[in-house]
Amino acid sequence: MPILHPIFIIIFLFLAFASYWEVFRLEKKQSIFVWIAGILIVVAVGFRLNAGADYPIYRQLFAGFSLYTTYNDVWDKALFRPTSEEIEWIFVLINKLVFYFGMPFYIVTFIMALIAVTLKFTTIYENVAFPSLAILFYFMPIMFFEDSGQMRQGLGIAVCVTSFKFIKDRNLFMFLLCMYIALGFHKTSIVFLPAYWLVKIPLNSKRIFWVLILALLSSPFELYRLGGDLFSAIAPDDLSGAYTGYVDDRYYGTEVETGLNDIVKLFFIGILIKYDKEACEEVLWYEYMRNLAVTGLALFYFFRSNEIFAVRLPGAYMFFVTMFCMTNIVYATRDRARQILYIGFMTYLVAMFFYFGKGNGDKGSFTKDRYTNALW
Repeated sequence: MPILHPIFIIIFLFLAFASYWEVFRLEKKQSIFVWIAGILIVVAVGFRLNAGADYPIYRQLFAGFSLYTTYNDVWDKALFRPTSEEIEWIFVLINKLVFYFGMPFYIVTFIMALIAVTLKFTTIYENVAFPSLAILFYFMPIMFFEDSGQMRQGLGIAVCVTSFKFIKDRNLFMFLLCMYIALGFHKTSIVFLPAYWLVKIPLNSKRIFWVLILALLSSPFELYRLGGDLFSAIAPDDLSGAYTGYVDDRYYGTEVETGLNDIVKLFFIGILIKYDKEACEEVLWYEYMRNLAVTGLALFYFFRSNEIFAVRLPGAYMFFVTMFCMTNIVYATRDRARQILYIGFMTYLVAMFFYFGKGNGDKGSFTKDRYTNALW
């Protein structure tokens, strides 16, 4: 049976140990765990070779950007002027600069991984009581789909997540600046724009239930089609055709048929509803995180009949479901409830580790016999 490369096994085991130590031994966060995990992930993701969805086409575009795309094209794209360039301007600019200085493509992936991991992990550490558990949720399997696959969207999501600081501070200018930068990495970031105002909507367990029920019931009617080509323009098909095949896997559960991830989402919803009051009382800013998580789940079910929309458009919001809400709920609970939640989450993560290795991990060249790294 295909299994992930030893570097990913080491990261998983380290985060499993660190999360247990934070949750049950120290009962508080430890920055050293975040630093170690961050370094290991940046090395594994940043210096990978020929691994991940769309890697081959990104590698081909690396030279193409420098040979056929001018800095004027990049400038026009940054100012939203009409241009033939389809790829977002900050990504193109990074490629051009790396190529100009004669460095190999894995420097591009390293820079992308360094930015994404730094932004995501910093925000997680600031807002989550047990960051090691949150990073474990990120690692399995979000890291493989975002920052090892759709790198542009992964960076867009990273900037959106970072903007949470300015949402809390009610600093609209800085939030909008983050949105502009996020759009420079991936256009789907525009979906996160309403987040600044969504966090203020008063919710409780009953309202969460009905919001998600209505989103689920609306799914078969494909109401998003009323938007015409709007959503298609925001979430176009991938560059190489690899993305659809990469996520269309029964283990990950992103196709119409129910998969592991679909079942787990129902448990996440139940946990959100059951422990809403406790989390609001125990965790600072939890109401904001919860509203964004509920928005992500609602968007997922609203777009459920379109696998590309359902995966791409809720991306930044879905980051708040597991990394922020589920992890902070573990902190908000005590004794047996905390133990049950932790065991349940770890069971899911262990299952995903093996299922992902057998399915998408093998497809994406992350297994022990296919993964290669520029450092060894």
